[in-house]
Amino acid sequence: MMRSEFFFISCLAAALAGCAAGGQRSKPEPLHTASTYEKAGRLGQVMEFLNRNYVDESKAGYDRLLEAALRGMMRELDPYSGYEPPAEFTVNEEARTGEQSGIGIDAVKVENAPVLITAVLPGGPADKAGILPGEQIHRIDGRQIETLPLEECMKLLHGPAGGELELELLASDGKSSRSVKLRREKVVRSSVPPEAAHLIDGDIGYLRISSFNAHTPDEVEKVLRKLRAAGMSRGLVIDLRNNPGGLVDGAAKTASLFLPEGSVLFSAKHRNSPEAEVVRSVAGELREETLPVVILTNAYTASAAELFAGALRDHNRAKLVGAKTFGKGTLLQILPLDNGGALRFAAGRYLTPSGRAIEGSGLNPDEPVELDLPTQWKLNAQLQRTPGVVLPTGKDAVRDTQLEAALKLFSARDDAPDSTPQPEALRTPCP
Repeated sequence: MMRSEFFFISCLAAALAGCAAGGQRSKPEPLHTASTYEKAGRLGQVMEFLNRNYVDESKAGYDRLLEAALRGMMRELDPYSGYEPPAEFTVNEEARTGEQSGIGIDAVKVENAPVLITAVLPGGPADKAGILPGEQIHRIDGRQIETLPLEECMKLLHGPAGGELELELLASDGKSSRSVKLRREKVVRSSVPPEAAHLIDGDIGYLRISSFNAHTPDEVEKVLRKLRAAGMSRGLVIDLRNNPGGLVDGAAKTASLFLPEGSVLFSAKHRNSPEAEVVRSVAGELREETLPVVILTNAYTASAAELFAGALRDHNRAKLVGAKTFGKGTLLQILPLDNGGALRFAAGRYLTPSGRAIEGSGLNPDEPVELDLPTQWKLNAQLQRTPGVVLPTGKDAVRDTQLEAALKLFSARDDAPDSTPQPEALRTPCP
């Protein structure tokens, strides 16, 4: 699948495109050039003509036409920039902090195809309805969504808490369908889901971060303390597979837990600044500066998650195992407008500490281990059914070859013919 062929939706963390700004705000610079207003006059002429002559008067109001023009303008720039009307901006601002009313799913959107669910938030509306990763949303309240743009799918899935909606779902094989009725809920999205913190083989920690938001650094710090107390000493696996990113500030503060204070985490190159803006690690009570770390990645590890992984690898604090990451290194900023809405626009490009650009290229793993997407969805569903068991056994268990490869890197028995721990010995829940 080509990178340009799909978009991310994170239905509790806004969209991947809408979360990367990290809370940055821009002040509009006044423009007074005659040519600017002359060109804008053409837009006014078109709006006036349509308002008077378009056959459906209800669709040609000035406010509606201007909103459509702003949406189209931003959409033409890149896949991540956009216009957020007042109501959408309010919803997205909540999501950027990890709180939002929705159904509790992460998904990918392939152009002219259904929405594919990649993860389901434990305890959320989708989870309560029995929805599993790998299922596809074909219709929302009877409306077919294959041809809809990203923001339209978001608007249909989001809404006030208590609102009802009906989804028509296709099975992962695309051969059977079912309808599910849901009620939206106000949910605080945990970056570290219940199945995310466990010991493997007694002394290797496992930590899965589903996204980065304002709560992530504190959640990860608490998990690290629990894992240490439970016996983590040989190493830590950080699972960033299917992590769409989120708040850059949350990723930076989380990375600070693993690096000395003042370490370069990443930099950002702006169009109108000759020097790159450098972001460094901050002080904190907890530091894990020596414990060996391995990070699991795949094609849906993106944005802030790539910045986190790149920072730790460039400082030789972690090795990457799995598949090449998505390749989203765009610095997004939010420009609030006087109507209560906002523009979300690309203001720069992020670079890793070594100066490597992420946008369009992604991060190549140190240990490539391919895992096909259907298997990944099954793994996500497996974790949801059996929290705390990262390598379950049984005839229906899915083998996680990427995690197995990560565990081999921690093996102290280099001369052993096969040092990979067996699944029966890999299940020690973190208290």
